[in-house]
This record gives sequence, C-alpha cells and structure tokens, in this order.
Amino acid sequence: MKFFKLEFFLLILIVLLGFYLRLYKIDNPIADWHSWRQADTAAVARNFFKEGFNPFLPKYDDMSGVAEKPYPNPNRFRFVEFPIYPSLIYLGYLINGGVDEKIARFVSILFSLGSIVFLYLITKRYLDKFSAYLAAILFAITPFVVFFSRAILPESSLLFFCLGMVYFTDRWIYEDKRNLLLLSIFFTSAAFLTKPMAIFYLIPLFFLIYKKEGKLNFNPTRYLVWIIPSLLPLLAWRLWISQHPEGIPASNWLLNGADSSGKTIRFRPAFWRWIISDRLSREILSPIGLGVFLLGILTKSSLRNTFLYILATFSFLYLIIFARGNVQHDYYQYLITPALIIFSAKGFGLLFKGAPFLIPRLISIPIGLSLFFLMIYLSWVEVKGLYQINNPVIVETGKFADKILPKEAIVVAPYNGDSAFLYQVNRPGWPNLSFPIEDLIKNYGVTHYISTTRDENTVKIMQKYKVLEDNPKFVIVDVRYEDLK
Repeated sequence: MKFFKLEFFLLILIVLLGFYLRLYKIDNPIADWHSWRQADTAAVARNFFKEGFNPFLPKYDDMSGVAEKPYPNPNRFRFVEFPIYPSLIYLGYLINGGVDEKIARFVSILFSLGSIVFLYLITKRYLDKFSAYLAAILFAITPFVVFFSRAILPESSLLFFCLGMVYFTDRWIYEDKRNLLLLSIFFTSAAFLTKPMAIFYLIPLFFLIYKKEGKLNFNPTRYLVWIIPSLLPLLAWRLWISQHPEGIPASNWLLNGADSSGKTIRFRPAFWRWIISDRLSREILSPIGLGVFLLGILTKSSLRNTFLYILATFSFLYLIIFARGNVQHDYYQYLITPALIIFSAKGFGLLFKGAPFLIPRLISIPIGLSLFFLMIYLSWVEVKGLYQINNPVIVETGKFADKILPKEAIVVAPYNGDSAFLYQVNRPGWPNLSFPIEDLIKNYGVTHYISTTRDENTVKIMQKYKVLEDNPKFVIVDVRYEDLK
C-alpha cells in the first residue's frame, strides 16, 4: 500500500511538471504555428457560444468552401471530426461567461495530462515501472509534445482517446469485466469520432485478442459486442454529414496527393528527408533522441512487449499511408509520439542500467543523463519558434475591426485562404477573393473588406467603395456603399 502511494505520488509530480510546462505562452492569440487549423477548431467552439449549441451542425467562420468540389459553403458547416473537443471548450466558455482562448488551450492541456497517465500505465504493463516513469517524463517535457499539447487542435483529445482505448480494451480482453467493456466502447467510439486515424491504434489490439484466445478458443460474438457499438457512432456521423458535402473538407490529398508540379511524395527521397531528418531527427526527438529511440527499438526484447512493437509498426504505417498529410503538417506526427516516447524511454532505461553494452553504471548513468538533457535542449531549439506570432498585424487589425463593425457583418479578409485572419476579425466571411468582390456582395451578402496589404485588388476596392479606416497597417472598406466622390 505504501509503494502504491509512492507510485501515485511520483506520477502526480510528473503530471504537475507537464502542466506547468504547458502553461508557457498559454495566452498566445491564435496566430502562432498552424494558426489556420487552430482558428478553424476554435471558431466552432466560439460559434457554439455565439449562435447556439448544436454538435450536429458545427460551424466555423469560412464561407469559401474547402470541399472536394470547389463550391462555397455559405452555411459555414465544419464537418470534420465530431465536435467533442469544441463542445468541451464551449462548456468552458459557458462557465467562464465569455470566449477566452486560454480556456481552449487549457482543455487541450487536460487531455494531454490524461495521456501522460495512460502512457505510464501502458508502458508499465508491457515494459517495467522504471521505463514507465521515463516515458511519462518524456511525454511531459519533450518540447514538440508540449507545444501541440496546448495548441487548439483535436489531436490532443484524439491521442487521449486512443490511449484510453488501448488501455481499457487491453484490460477487458484479459479481465472480461463489464465496466472495462463499457469504458473500452466509450474510448474507442470517441477516438473514431474524433478522427478515423484511430484505426492505427485499434488494429494492434487484435494481436492481443489472438494472443489471448488463439485459433481454437476464439469466440467472435464476444468481440462483436465490443467492436460494433464502438464503430456505429462513426458510421452514423459519416452518414449524417454526407448530406452536406459543402461542409466536408477535401481529404484525399492527405494520402499521397500530388504537389503543384504533379509529383506525389510517398517513398520519394523528399519523403524520407521530411519525415526522418526534419521531423523525427530535428523537431521531435533531435538527433540524440532518435539514436536513443533506435537503441530502444533494436535491442533484444521479450514476447511480453511484442504488442509495443506492433504499435510502433502501425505508427510507421500511419506515416507512410498518410504520406502527404504527414509531410505537409507536423502536427500529424503528434499521434505517433507514444511509440516514439516508449522506445526512447526503453533506450534511456538501458543506458541508465549499463546495458546492453555492459558499461559500468558509474559511466552509463552520466552519459544517459547528458543525452537526456541534450535531447530536450536540441528539440527546444527547433520548437521554440512555433510559439512565435507570425503576423501580429492580423491580431491588431482584428481587434480594431471587431470594435467598429456591426455584429451581423460578413467580411472578406484575404490572407492567402488562411482563416486565422477571419477568426481575429470575429466575423464570418471569406479568407480570399476567389470570386470578384461584386459577386460576393450580391450573392453572399458581404458587407466589408479588410486587408493588411495594398495589393491591386485592395486599391481597386478602396477606389470604388467607402473607406472606413486607412492607415499604414491595414484598411477597412464598407462595400455596402460606393464612393460617389
């Protein structure tokens, strides 16, 4: 009992450390790295608060349409993941009495802290307690993980649900308790509703079923009771959103979509450079951490932790199958961080124990500690730039526009199709001029044009319509009225 309390106490300390680190720049506006995706997610929660809560009709701010077919989305439907994560942010806004992006980041942080606990429990089950502590610490402090654990993205909730699915399904397979079955169904359905990429955590669980049942004792009925109710919510959600294709973003390109030159990326030299050299070796683990990870995954292991190797294999398959998505967006790799962390923890554990090279601990422990801190430092050098506000002018412009524009305004805020500017303005509209401004006014009720650049389109619009604000940083034009001067 005393040991259990000590174990619990140490895990709490690790969780608290992770919480503290995730508070860094928690008050950042949504204008840091991947602001476009953060803005889209945050807008759903904000519109729940502004326009009424309906999780079956989530809306964001972009009316331009990003579906497979290029047609507008005037209703602003946002049919990607089922909005579990934005709904929890909305609940936070209700409790707070207003919209505050710090609450949204806090929700992400809570999910990531839960992931620390699940990662510890899974690693302890298949490796050992010492490796589990190391895995929990690495997940708590690795800079890449820390940044995306406080970003306003569904990835933090996705990983939490995936790890919960693994933990509770694993226990249910072997313990056969009803409460574990219900928890497994909950976490599995929540994971798939968040993103179908959860399948890369689901398939390895069938190895555990085979290991438990074998060929002779396999009873499919028992497992159908688990898998059918786990996946039915996803099927229902997909059938529902198929009625509104304009609100479903294009996704086929995530697999192996061609670039502007018509070339695909999978297995090309550039693919390996981006994934291995840039992401794994530079941004996530650093060259030091990648070496320790390889030490952990290549050293001899027992049949007991075969499941972890299968999980790592499917993490690697995820990188290959969603080749374009993983090359284009580094936050996609957040999903595979548990496999990277677990085997890095195993590698560090071997160093601290003087194995596998039979190095005396008097030497191996200082080497292991030095590599540990060097890994964190090198990763931080690469990741710290992600916190930077890339274009503070859109934040300043957005605050000003939000004060002077009518609440019912519909705007054009061109920002290369990036909806982060729209989010700062706090109005629905268009993040580009994909149609002539006259068509947007006539067909979609656009009332204002806001720009931080004086390109040819902006100059023409300023000459034709009423200018409300004109300063060196931005212009705001009321396109409801033509300038009759």
